[in-house]
Amino acid sequence: MKGNQLLRKEFTQIIKSKKILIPIIAVLFVPILYAGMFLWAFWDPYKQLDDLPVAVVNLDKGAVFDGKPIEVGKGLVDNLKDNTSFKWEFVSEKEAKKGMEGRKYYMLVRIPDDFSSNATTLLKDDPKPLNLEYIPNESLNFLSSQIGGTAIEKIKGEVASTLTKTYAEKMFDSIQDVSKGLADGAEGASKLHDGSSELHDGSSKVTDGLHTLQGKSGEMKDGVQKLADGSNKLVDGSGKVTAGLNTLNSKSGIGKLQDGSGKVTDGLNTLNSKTGEMQKGISELHDGSEKVTNGLSILVSKTGELKTGTTELSNGMEKLAGGQRQLEEGSQEIQKGLQELNNKVQSSVAGLGEMQSKVPSILNTVNEKIDGAGANVNQLNELTQSTAGDAKNATQDVANLQKQIESLPKEYQEQLQPFITNAVKSTATVQQKAAGVAGGTNKLNEEVKQLKGEISEKTSGMQSKMPNPEDVGNLTSGIKKLTNAQNEFVSKFHGLGEGLGNAKVGVDRLKNGSGQLIDGVNQLFDGSGKVTEGLGTLSVGANQMAGGINQLADGSSQVTGGLGTLSVGVTKLADGSDQVTTGIGTLNGGLNKMSTGSTQLIDGVNKLADGSGKVTDGLVKVNDGSGELAEKLGEGAEKTGEVKGTDKTYDMFASPVKVKTEKMAEVPNYGTGFTPYFLSLGLFVGALLLSIVYPLRDTVGIPKSGFSWFISKFGVLLSVGVIQAVVADVILLFGLGVEVQSIPYFILFSIVTSLAFIALIQCLVTAFGDAGRFIAIITLIIQLTTSAGTFPLELIPKFLQPFNAWLPMTYSVSGLKAVVSSGDFNFMWQNIGILMIFIVVLSLGTIASLTWMHKRQFKNIAENQSVEA
Repeated sequence: MKGNQLLRKEFTQIIKSKKILIPIIAVLFVPILYAGMFLWAFWDPYKQLDDLPVAVVNLDKGAVFDGKPIEVGKGLVDNLKDNTSFKWEFVSEKEAKKGMEGRKYYMLVRIPDDFSSNATTLLKDDPKPLNLEYIPNESLNFLSSQIGGTAIEKIKGEVASTLTKTYAEKMFDSIQDVSKGLADGAEGASKLHDGSSELHDGSSKVTDGLHTLQGKSGEMKDGVQKLADGSNKLVDGSGKVTAGLNTLNSKSGIGKLQDGSGKVTDGLNTLNSKTGEMQKGISELHDGSEKVTNGLSILVSKTGELKTGTTELSNGMEKLAGGQRQLEEGSQEIQKGLQELNNKVQSSVAGLGEMQSKVPSILNTVNEKIDGAGANVNQLNELTQSTAGDAKNATQDVANLQKQIESLPKEYQEQLQPFITNAVKSTATVQQKAAGVAGGTNKLNEEVKQLKGEISEKTSGMQSKMPNPEDVGNLTSGIKKLTNAQNEFVSKFHGLGEGLGNAKVGVDRLKNGSGQLIDGVNQLFDGSGKVTEGLGTLSVGANQMAGGINQLADGSSQVTGGLGTLSVGVTKLADGSDQVTTGIGTLNGGLNKMSTGSTQLIDGVNKLADGSGKVTDGLVKVNDGSGELAEKLGEGAEKTGEVKGTDKTYDMFASPVKVKTEKMAEVPNYGTGFTPYFLSLGLFVGALLLSIVYPLRDTVGIPKSGFSWFISKFGVLLSVGVIQAVVADVILLFGLGVEVQSIPYFILFSIVTSLAFIALIQCLVTAFGDAGRFIAIITLIIQLTTSAGTFPLELIPKFLQPFNAWLPMTYSVSGLKAVVSSGDFNFMWQNIGILMIFIVVLSLGTIASLTWMHKRQFKNIAENQSVEA
């Protein structure tokens, strides 16, 4: 049998046999059962982590840092309560241990009792790390322990970031304290520098003074000797003073001085009584000066208006002069016009008589023309009526002609009908136009009659209204008088222009003088202000003088009283002078001793001068060092002051590195990522099960050849494979919601993948039977590990890596990744090409096996059929 006949028979046999049809229908859903169940179960397991129970035990006892209590463990627990990564259960250590042993918790997070205490040791000599204990229950589920380890690393980073931020805040606060201390130190060093400078200057002066003293010590010694000699003379003079004081007191000189002082006091009191009148006069003078100043201020404020007014007056005079010139030119034009009018009136007077004589003949001619126009209108009206009658007759003739044409043959009617139609239209148009002309001529005739009447009426009125020659003569004499008056006006108006020119010169002088006036007013205002200010000062001085006179009077009274006291004192002074004389004697003895001690003083001064020089040199170094210290401390304070701690700075210290993730061909979840792998697995298992429920080696008829046998079997497998792929794709796309880059390409690639696996299974089972199925299962196992559907190829054992390039699932997984995630359709077509090579090569292998089997099974049957034939 031919291949297509055998294929139809295969489908007929499948439909008739429920034992084959039902299993095949079931096999259609095997790929989606594999792929769909796996993808549904593992679609996005991380979304369910909040259902994964994790025990948290907080044993932290807290600590004290910078006088403030801190509880890092409690803060971590509070953060975990807001964290939905896992199902956190905060229990005691005993409950946690019991839950781990009873397989209730997948992992345990324990915060030790020294957690906060160790956090305070960062700045100490022996800092201790914060140990966060993580205990996974790996026997319960290994993958959960791996997920938990990742979560613990994240928690560790958050705790470290929080601690770093806290210490960063502390460090920046310390830097600010250091900056303030450096600033204070710089200020103190600056004061030290200033003090050392002053000390150096003082030391220099002391040294200079000691050197001077050293040089003068000899003179001092001589002076002491002279002082001793002078004290002897002082003893003599003191005696004379005592005698003089007694004389002063005895002659009553002080009494006379007291009388004179009393008279001075009386005069000062009189002067003091007159100061009020002087102050009043100065105050009135000051008020008057202020009024003058205020008036000048107003005058100054008006100078701007004066300047503006003179400027506007000058500009107005210039415009007035220009207008006068234009008026003068216009008057001259009027003068010329009057002259021309006079000449024309003279000529008009002569023509007026001639025109009056010709008016009757002209009117007769006009009436004759109007009568002729009326006759022409009547003729036109008659002609129009005649034309309308002719058009009506022509219309009747055309109608008769139309009737005659209708009796002619049809072909002649078709040829003549356009002409008849045009003739009808033309006659109708002529009738219409003739009617319009008739109406127009009637209206024109009426208007001609009306015009004739109006002309007759107007001409009769015109003749009555024509000017009288005598009135025209009066008009001529009036124009002559007007011309003479205009000539006189022009001559006088020219004189007005000359006067305006002279006025313009005066206004310009006024404009220039106003500037000088304004300057003088400003100077006068400034001087008046100064006078007012001086009078104010004078008023204050007068008040002070009055107070001084008052004080002087009081002082004079005190002098008078003091003279009395002086008299008593002179007596006492005389007594004291005696005592001074005695003391000077004692002083004389002491000076002699001083002369002896001055020698010892000179030696001490010499030594002190040498030491003072050394001190001065040392202070120079102190001054330089203190200046440099102040400068460096100031720089340190400035630089440390620039270091500002903000929340952004603390966050930068805590987390200096931020990871920016830019995903290329983003895969949103586990389900999407595993779709290529599980779909390939499902299609392969579907092809494998299809080989079990559908016989690949048995035939429903006698095939003509191995190729026709292949066509009959592969046709069925092809149909089932396409349906398997389409069913799986539809449920994945619209049931689970798998997102792909192109739905048509996704379905196409799934079909090609299904056919590649079917070709592989058909080849193995056709060639080796059940052993072929076993080989297919081994092939599936190898493909599951080497297709890079889960872990990258580089992570599997080196021994298995070479199998990757020789198995079809490698290319099905790669191509589906391109369609589902990356959108690299060029790469997809490359994988389709490789899968097509697998299909062709494996199909050729199947054809070869079936050809060999055909020769063995159907050789005798073919020979018998040929003999019978």
